[in-house]
Amino acid sequence: MKKLNKKNSDLVIMKFGGSCLQDPPSFNQTTNIVEEYLTNSNVILVTSALKRITDKLIEFYNKSCEDGADCQDLIKEVKDRHLRFINETIDSQREEYSEAISYIDENINELTQLGKLVKLLRPSLDIQDIIISYGERLSTFMVSKYLESIGYTSNFISSDEIIITDDNFSRALPLLDETEILVREKINSILEKNQGEIICITGFYGSTKDKKITTLGRGGTDLTAAILAYSLKVDYKCKVIYWKDVDGFLNADPRITEKASLLQKISYIEAKELAFFGSKVLHPLCLDVNEKGNITSEIRPFNKPHTDNFTTITKEITKDQKIIKAITSIKRLSMVTIESETMISLPGTAAKLFGLLGENNINIKFISQSSSENNITFGIDLEDSMKVSFLLRNSDWFGKQWFSIKIDNDISLIAVIGAGMLQTPGIAGKVFTTLGENNINVRAIAQGSSELNITIIVERKDCVKAVNVLYDAFINGKEIEN
Repeated sequence: MKKLNKKNSDLVIMKFGGSCLQDPPSFNQTTNIVEEYLTNSNVILVTSALKRITDKLIEFYNKSCEDGADCQDLIKEVKDRHLRFINETIDSQREEYSEAISYIDENINELTQLGKLVKLLRPSLDIQDIIISYGERLSTFMVSKYLESIGYTSNFISSDEIIITDDNFSRALPLLDETEILVREKINSILEKNQGEIICITGFYGSTKDKKITTLGRGGTDLTAAILAYSLKVDYKCKVIYWKDVDGFLNADPRITEKASLLQKISYIEAKELAFFGSKVLHPLCLDVNEKGNITSEIRPFNKPHTDNFTTITKEITKDQKIIKAITSIKRLSMVTIESETMISLPGTAAKLFGLLGENNINIKFISQSSSENNITFGIDLEDSMKVSFLLRNSDWFGKQWFSIKIDNDISLIAVIGAGMLQTPGIAGKVFTTLGENNINVRAIAQGSSELNITIIVERKDCVKAVNVLYDAFINGKEIEN
């Protein structure tokens, strides 16, 4: 059994995505990374499903709902992928090899039975969540058994045993207080008894108080790592490392501007703005949980584990010469404008509007309202445009009152982000002057009271140009002195 050189209260929680486990070379890389950190810290691994397995499980669920004839082919594909992985990484003479094979067989049989159940029952998100969760179960168990096979003591924990969520299936939210009790009880008992230095925990899912499996939605495995760090912050000095295919947060989309560069240090409040306004590196909810726990997070490139170029995220707002940290964008967006001269005399209009959208799972990207209160403008995902149009035009309130409903499907959102804007005069003026001088028409604007960002809506044809001229003005050029 391999032992730590040093035992202390440091705890590193590492999240590895499916791309870190796609073949033997990438898996060896994962193992080498873990081994280096074990020298000085306790380590928890949070693991995603193998690459593309979640998509296969969703397809299996859909085909089961449709009574599709190729369900067995999908299940066989999932099984064969995991068996191939075991055969390529675990010595067949080891006991762990047999244990991993048996676990795969048992869980594939359960999946097959669930597929038959879907055909008999009305399709539901709770059954879909159970099926999708098998991706993380299978991958994490294999990782745990591989580590045991090469000499480590590894503890496998299925996250539904320790992470409690609400019952919003497919997009569940963690109940942090209840979860903290379970996590501390389970993890501390393992580490205090010195049963093993590595704990392998499935990402992406938890369970309700009545033990129904729930998935955490996009970025769910990242969120799992954040939840664990939050729950263990009292007992350990925690740090979360997200191993990714990218170096970290960039100050612009490199597909839009070649000048984009890495943000090596950033605050949580700025990172959340970046995540909400286009960056897919980490989900805003994951960042929010880490911020609540005052946990240091790192985004590191998986293929360059020893590089000094990575992003560190903390609560601290770093003040430097650059007031603006990033210029980000959402290129494909729809803008909805509801207008009526009678709106001011109809109290509750905004509440009815956002209630209707919320009940139908419509995500709002920005909101702008004139001071005269005769119109409300808001942004939505382009894919939701037709649905929102139908909801509004068939609403008893908006469809039958004196409202004009306009939807523009050819717009983009630009966000100018930086905590340095707080109490710094002249930023908004420079933004609009820069756009005006470059013949870019501003369709709408929005700025929250936090003053962390200015949101500008432009026509889609101007998106790339707008990002580049603002980048040059605020990041490459000489900005207003702070």
